[in-house]
Amino acid sequence: MTGYAIVLASGRLERLQAVGNIAAIAAASEVPVDVFATMDGLEAFDSETIANGDFEMGPIGEAMMAAEDVDMALFTENLERAKTLGDITVYACELSMDILGKELSEYDDVIDDVLGVAGFLKAAEDKQVIFV
Repeated sequence: MTGYAIVLASGRLERLQAVGNIAAIAAASEVPVDVFATMDGLEAFDSETIANGDFEMGPIGEAMMAAEDVDMALFTENLERAKTLGDITVYACELSMDILGKELSEYDDVIDDVLGVAGFLKAAEDKQVIFV
């Protein structure tokens, strides 16, 4: 194994935060990470969704968003910081974008490129795949 390939299909804030944390720690540990944002996981990267804080969330997510005494970076900020620490690439799912009729410019800048499933599987062939 030469790193992690994370398939992020959930738009739930708690899972998004977990992926951001895992990716940042892996990158800081010099472990390469590819994140493939697809389905609802991709829509969480929509610039408007981020600006409005309009995420699906449970009690933990609600507590994270409401906490005033805890300095917790949003998943996109964690992923951006992770890129300064190590080898991490964030991909948007081409099929999800096509279905929604969206362009890469409508998503947060932390996304590096667009890939289809076949392209992601090729990039992930030597990595441990984690599905979130």
